[in-house]
Amino acid sequence: MPISEKAQRAWKAGTAVITAWTAFYGLFYIDYGPHEHCFTDIQKWYRRKIDGMLGIDVDKALKKQIAHDGERRNSTTSDDGIGKK
Repeated sequence: MPISEKAQRAWKAGTAVITAWTAFYGLFYIDYGPHEHCFTDIQKWYRRKIDGMLGIDVDKALKKQIAHDGERRNSTTSDDGIGKK
């Protein structure tokens, strides 16, 4: 039983959308590990563009995170001495 032309067009359109989404996700979002790879530069560019669109200042956020981590380390001791290193 052959598939109708309408069903074939729908199948082709769906396949094209899924293929495009997979390529987009693989290029910009997959983490390939800590080492440099062929997509490193374009992933960094893309993330800078997204951060800029959302108004995120990465340097400011990193400084804030470092300060927060330092405060948390300094406040790990309690009055009864638990947590002291």
